[in-house]
Amino acid sequence: MPEFVVVDASFATMWAIPEPYSVRALELAEEWAGNATGLLAPCLLVPEVTNAVYKRVVRGELTLIEAQRALDVVLGFAIEIREEPGLPHRAMEWAARLRQPAAYDMNYLALAELNRCECWTGDQRFFRAARAAAPWVHWVGEPRGVARGERSS
Repeated sequence: MPEFVVVDASFATMWAIPEPYSVRALELAEEWAGNATGLLAPCLLVPEVTNAVYKRVVRGELTLIEAQRALDVVLGFAIEIREEPGLPHRAMEWAARLRQPAAYDMNYLALAELNRCECWTGDQRFFRAARAAAPWVHWVGEPRGVARGERSS
């Protein structure tokens, strides 16, 4: 098991807001906690989670108080915010390499690359764009075992 794992905002938001793969995201968080695996993210995680939760307020799905509680749940997971030297440049290189229109998600990928650990996302589009070039990127919806290189049944 790696010493650290990078989680992106789409994955972390699943810990507080019910989504199709929320149970799996919570199971993984529990597994990592049991293995003393630390959680890492770049500084953009907090504003991205804040925005994702607030969008539910705008759509009338949550009250402001519920949204703030959801944000507190995510922040309670003790994610270490880390900004490595060269991270923005590496993220931009990844965005260009993968022909992405924006570099936001590439910060998560680059942080995992620089720390030689897995990156977990709830964003299937990001996963599809990155998986061939960055096998350390995993999607929460992957069948069990596939993320660790095992064959799926």
